[in-house]
This record gives sequence, structure tokens and C-alpha cells, in this order.
Amino acid sequence: MMAAAAAGAAVSDLRIVLLGKNESENRRVGNSILGTVLISSSQQLSVRISADVEDRKIIVINTHLLQPNLSQQQIINGVKECVSLSAPGPHVIIIVLQYNDFRENDRQRVKYVLNLFSEQAIKHTIVVTTGEETCGLIFTSVIWNNAFHDLVKECGGGHLKFDKGNTGWRSEMFRRAEEILNEEHKDFLICKMYEDKDGAQVDKDLSRSGGSVRGDVKKVSDLKESTKTASDGGVMTTRKTKLNIVLCGNNTTLKNSVSRMFRGTINNPINILSYQKERSNVCVKKEEKIHGRQISVIELPALTQLSEEEVMRQTHRCVSLCDPGVHVFILVTPVCPLTDEDRAEMEMIKQIFKSQEHFMVLFITELTDDKKVIAFATSKESQSIVSLYGSWHSVMGLKDQRNNEKISKLFDCIESMTIEPYSLQMYMRAPEKRVRHELEEKLRVRDNEINELQKKIKTLGPESVKLNLVVCGSNRGLKSFISKLILNQSERRSELSSECVRRDVELHGRLISLVELPALFNTQLSEEEVMRQTHRCVSLCHPGVHVFIIIIPDAPLNNEDRAEIEEIQRIFSSRINKHIMILIKQNSEHQTAELNEERQSVIERFGGRHQFIDLNTQVSVLMEKLEQMVEENSGVCFSTETLMETQMEKLKELEEIKWKLHSLETWFQSQGNDQKICMAETLS
Repeated sequence: MMAAAAAGAAVSDLRIVLLGKNESENRRVGNSILGTVLISSSQQLSVRISADVEDRKIIVINTHLLQPNLSQQQIINGVKECVSLSAPGPHVIIIVLQYNDFRENDRQRVKYVLNLFSEQAIKHTIVVTTGEETCGLIFTSVIWNNAFHDLVKECGGGHLKFDKGNTGWRSEMFRRAEEILNEEHKDFLICKMYEDKDGAQVDKDLSRSGGSVRGDVKKVSDLKESTKTASDGGVMTTRKTKLNIVLCGNNTTLKNSVSRMFRGTINNPINILSYQKERSNVCVKKEEKIHGRQISVIELPALTQLSEEEVMRQTHRCVSLCDPGVHVFILVTPVCPLTDEDRAEMEMIKQIFKSQEHFMVLFITELTDDKKVIAFATSKESQSIVSLYGSWHSVMGLKDQRNNEKISKLFDCIESMTIEPYSLQMYMRAPEKRVRHELEEKLRVRDNEINELQKKIKTLGPESVKLNLVVCGSNRGLKSFISKLILNQSERRSELSSECVRRDVELHGRLISLVELPALFNTQLSEEEVMRQTHRCVSLCHPGVHVFIIIIPDAPLNNEDRAEIEEIQRIFSSRINKHIMILIKQNSEHQTAELNEERQSVIERFGGRHQFIDLNTQVSVLMEKLEQMVEENSGVCFSTETLMETQMEKLKELEEIKWKLHSLETWFQSQGNDQKICMAETLS
């Protein structure tokens, strides 16, 4: 009755096993369920990913157990892994099928895999189809081939049509999952494959498929030891969870002592005041059963002693040695002042893994009842270390008599953590997270600078702030004209230059910095040099460029003018628009306030600001126009950080294009394979 009542309510979290033989299609469906691109190509048979979707936690175990090239032993081991990853059991199993790639042998394989989960698994199964469009609504009956029709009928008589562009199918799938749980009066699917009667059958299957029964006896017996049969035939946990712990820090000897202490094998604790530092360049994994639980302890080598390539190899390895992930990283440090080497190691660890919630700091001493130890653990220096890795820390003595009790409590705390283990997926996303954090920090600093600048403007007036200008365009004669006008340097000669140069002048009580940007298009500059000069022109204007001046003639634009405008827009992006002023150079004899269609288009493209100038233009009139523009922008300038952000956005767009091209290529290849299959069937 309790299970039925619980099933009647909306499921707060949903554990989904995703089965399919096409890896790319599985990823598409899984990422659509999670609402983002989290599942990537992997050599692992099963991967567990979670995300918050529609006010609930969704856990997807993506597996490829329907692939025809898998042996019986691989399938059985894969099902065991899925049961473990979805503990205490999956809510639903989703079968991802393709309309034109499903035969009777596929149906038999599906039923075989489902029966390995449970005899009731097919009642918890939802069929999701991908591929070409078909007639009918979501969850309509189908009549394609007999194998497909029979499977859909056995799974409830309907199927879901996957639609990447419309999340309505996902909401319908969630509704169908709750409907299944209500109908079956179960909180989740109870997997019976580890019961004694089924365990014997697994051994028979392994033997029959040519596998070594002896090699798997320990794994199966461990599973039996860790579970017992519930009153309704389900699996209940009786022993404690296996814990994966990574010890890190600069002191190799100390990490080794903690590893032995955790595993109950320590005999002669070292004197940490006179220890001899040892170095190991590889991860060391050791396993032991202690305090009623299986633990794996991995010692991460000191990273500051390794090459950059080896650092990435060993940090990746320490995570990959832990299945399904690292429960906790323990930073081991002695109770004594830190050296520069210690601090460098800590900073590197923090930057690589980028997770505070999976870390704790363990201060190691000989005896913890020393008042100096207590004072050090609560000191400002120690707490600053702890704050780098969250807030969790502990003090442990290598010679304390109560260590067994302390270690057992520590393991209980780790087991009670509600966060998911630190997985390989989290490790791969850490660099992206680090870059995002650095960008956010730079944006925060820039926002503070802007706020301070705005306060200064209000206090001192706009004439007290330096005005940074960049003159750009393809015509160096026109750029020279505007530079001489602003700088009041009529004697300055126009010279061809491929290097940005800044000139300063005081004008009406305000300091003006002016930079001439070389022509970017159709010059002798390489692409690398073009990017260097654009960075240089902005960096010369601290804290950034207030106004980019593009000067064009009062005449039809030539191809060089057009190309230069395109190049400026490409490099600086549309973010430059609010900082652009278009100046139109007129002859004194032929002046007009009218704009032809092309010039009007250029002006509108860059924000709509323009001004006519000639030989008689007063610099004060021009400066008034520029200062008005700066005031409209609230003093905000185009900084080097802004330029970096635009380039990162372009890189991201390129990556998305590459991903789409790869997906399209995969689709074309799959279409080609399908056509070959259809042709072969026709010929047969």
C-alpha cells in the first residue's frame, strides 16, 4: 500500500536506462531528455549523467547493450553495471529504435536484455523511435514490420516519436513514466538478477558463452554479499557503499601514511617532523575492506613535479580509476606552516578539478590533543587553506588511539554526501568551467572599474577624464587628415605604417589619446599580425576605446573601402557598433547633407552616428559630438576583455558549426547504410 501511495504522486527524480544499438541516436535522445549536451561519445558501455529538468532530477544511464557485436558475457556484465548505476532500481527503460533498422533478431535481443533486468522490465519500457517522419500522433499504434509491431504491442501498444526541435515528446515521456509506475504500483523496477536463483543462471550463461566463470565469481559473490532479497523479491542494501578516495598534496610520504591508515595497514607511523620526502610520478590505487565497506584509495602524485602533459595524464587517470567517480578528494597537509611548494600544489589542484563540493582538507599531526595543534587548525592560515576547498576539514593524528573510530566516522560522512561522485564528465568540463569563472571574474573587475569611472565622472565632470580614440579605415590619407585635425599637428607627415601608434594631446582641458589602426584588408599583414594589431590598438587605450572613428570619402565607396568595413565588423563584432562614429570627408566646393543609399546602409549598420567634416571644420564641434556619444554610453568603453569575449564567442560558434557538420555527416552515412540494407533486401 505504501508503494502504491508513493507511486501515485509525481516522481521527484526519475532514473532512466537508455537502451539502443545506435550510439549517435542514443546520445541525441539522451541529451534531449537532459535538456542540454551532456552525453558525449564514450568508449564506456554505460555512462550515468544527471540534470535538473522540469523541476525534477533526471538521471540517465546511457548504454549500448543492443549492439549486435556484443557477446553474451558483455551484455550480462553491462546489465549488472546498469543496475548498479541506477540503484536502487530504474524507474523506466527507454528503447531507442530506428524505423528502418529493426528486425526479428533485434526484437529477440531486446527481450533477452530486458529479461536480464527483470521479468517485469518490459512493463516498465517505453519505445522511442527516431528517423524518418511517419503518419500518426504521439503514442499511436504502428504497423510497419511484424518485429517492430510485436515489440511495441508487448510494451503497451504505443510508442513515442523523438522530436529534437520540440520538447513536447519529453513531457509526454515523463507523463508516461509516472503512468507506468502507477499501473505497476511500484516505486521503481525491482531488478532480481542478483538473487540466488538468478545468480546461478548468470554463471551458466557465462559458461555457455565461453567466458571464465572463475574470473567473475568474486564480483557476483561481492554483489550477493552487499544485497539481500526484500519481501517483494527486490534487492535491499545491507552493507555500506564502496568509497573511492583520492589523496592529493605535495607530501608523498604523508599521503602514503594516510592511505595505509585508512586501509588499516599502518604499523610504524612516521615522525612527520623529520620525514624524508619521496616522489612518485604515477597514481597508485590500493583497495581494502575496512569498517564494513570496500574502499579504494588513490594517491595522486605531486603535480608541481610533473610536466604539463603528465599532469593532465595523471589527473585524468586518478578519476578514471574510480567507478562511477571520486567520492571525495582529500588534501593531505601537515600541521606546520606551508612552504611555497605546498601553496603551488594546492593552487594547481584547485585549478584543475574546479570543484569545492568534492574536496576536504585533512591536517595530519602525530597527536591531536596538543594545544598547538588545535590552535594551528583554527588559525587564519589554516582556515584560508580550507576556504580554497569549501569548508570541510578535519584533524587526525597518526599515533592517536581513537583513529579507528575517527576514520569510521569520516567514512560515514563521505557516504552521507548527497552530491554525485566526481566523474570523468565533470573532469572534462572543468577547463570550460575554469575559463567561464575567469571571464566572470574579469567582467566583475571591469564592472567595478566602470562604476568607479562613472562616480569619478559625476564628481569631476567629463572634461577631467581621458578620451581614447581609434581612427580606422582603408584610406591612410583620410586617417591622417582627421588625426591632424584632432591633434592640431599640421606639420605631421602621413607615413605608411603597419604598426599602431598612440599620440596624446591636451585639448580644452581634456587629455586625448589617439591611435591610428593600420588598414586590415588587402595589406601585407598576415592574419596573425592583423589580430595582433587589433589587440594592440585596444590595449594602448586603457581602460578601453571610447570611440572608433571610421572616415570615408563623400564619394562612392570602392571595393577596398567595402572590404575594410567588412573586416572591422568581422574582427570586432557587433559589440563595436555603439562605439562607432562615421565621419564623411567633403570637399569645400561640393558640400551636401544628403546620403546616398550605400553610405546610409553603412551608417545604419554601425549604430546610426555620422558627421560631415571638411577643411573648415572646427575641432571643438567634432569633440562636442564625440563627448555626447561617450555620455550616451555612460562612459563605457570597448576594452581588451570585450575583444576577448567576442573572439571566444566566434570560437564557440565555429565549434557548434563543426558539431552540426559532424552530425550531418553521421546522418548521411547512416542514410547511406540504410539504403545499402534496403538494396540488399530487395536483391535477396
